[in-house]
Amino acid sequence: MNSRFARLTRIHFYMPLAGATLMLGIAMSFTAPYLSLFGVEQAGLTPLRLGLFMTLIAASGVIASAWAGKWSDRHGHHRGLLLAALIAASLGFLLLCFVRNYLALLAIGVAFLGAGGSAMSLVFSFGRAALPIKDEAERSFALATLRTVLSMAWVFGPSVGALVLAAAGFYGLFLFAAGCFAACGAIVWRMRESPAGDPHSAPTHYAGDPASSLEVTTVTEPAEPEHAAQAPSPSPARAPSHAPGTQRQIWRSVVALTLIGLAANATMIVLPLYVVHGLKGTRLDVSIMLGLGAFLEIPMMLALGARGSTLNKLNWLAACAGVHVVYFVAVAASGTVHVLIPMQAFNAFVVAVTSCLGMTYMQDLMPRSPGAATALFFNASRVGSILSGVLSGALVAGLGYRGTFLVCGALALGALILFADPPWKRMARRARDAWDEWRHPGY
Repeated sequence: MNSRFARLTRIHFYMPLAGATLMLGIAMSFTAPYLSLFGVEQAGLTPLRLGLFMTLIAASGVIASAWAGKWSDRHGHHRGLLLAALIAASLGFLLLCFVRNYLALLAIGVAFLGAGGSAMSLVFSFGRAALPIKDEAERSFALATLRTVLSMAWVFGPSVGALVLAAAGFYGLFLFAAGCFAACGAIVWRMRESPAGDPHSAPTHYAGDPASSLEVTTVTEPAEPEHAAQAPSPSPARAPSHAPGTQRQIWRSVVALTLIGLAANATMIVLPLYVVHGLKGTRLDVSIMLGLGAFLEIPMMLALGARGSTLNKLNWLAACAGVHVVYFVAVAASGTVHVLIPMQAFNAFVVAVTSCLGMTYMQDLMPRSPGAATALFFNASRVGSILSGVLSGALVAGLGYRGTFLVCGALALGALILFADPPWKRMARRARDAWDEWRHPGY
């Protein structure tokens, strides 16, 4: 393993790309946890207006990433789009240093922050095109290490962001973030796409990233060649190793993953407000929670990734939804910040399981359509991120912070029921028989 890492460092453009990925991760981890605090404390937004603001950022990110993914897959050029996304993000956070008008904030969120959110997926697609690696396994390993760099940024990024926020306020925080995006762009500007790269591959998505509410990835299946109709059928040795799932199983799983993503994205928006305004905690407390969660996700993901092929993915996903229910109930019942900090281990478990096993489980259900299965998995996350803003704003306005977390717990409970798929008819029949036996003993 050490020799593989050493070989990576000798690959042309790998170290600059790792530095660019780190700067991008730092910029995102600095801003994502505190954007909702900025809306409430600096712009004076109501929960509903804040929810609309966050939803429009996510929705514009979907549109920008969908367009960028299709365009780059068709033309094979990723560097220009990545630079445009980084410039948009940098300009957006520079404007947030000065703008407080709500309509202007909405325009900035749609035109700059949403477009900048596509940089998270574009950096990986650019990596595939820029790294001169011919071996697919080695290229996948290189991109996996870049995803680890991105995760490491989330371990310390929120804490450093809290210190910058305490010292220089939101002006300093957003200025620093804009500088990080600009530094990332400067590194990418000096790089070029390699003829030995893979310019037309779909971008790699890191689903476990805590900033996934601002990240959207498009997945496209490769077109079949023209002679595919005359090609012989695949041999049994290459046949799918999993029996296809039924349409009922597929859509129950998609809805369950959407509910988990919706609850998780709503938490990213509401938790900082709950800690600072509801429990009278500090911004440093928020950073400790998010940093601890990101730190714990890494070993969990490594362990699940190493044993993923031997695990019962459906049981693990159901257990993950159950843990999510416990997490939200505990957060709603907590009276101090100190109780919330260790609870982030539960949240880390949810992120790790859905990231490592959710996509592969969907692919197991659709073994002959892996591209469509992957797209369904990511679309579930997209729908959750888009709906979470308005939903969280409406819930906080109507039910308060604790009520919002209880509703999120109900969403997770719905996901648990969908994954577990209990035999309702048999359970109802047994309950009816027991009731009849109790009312009429001996009959």
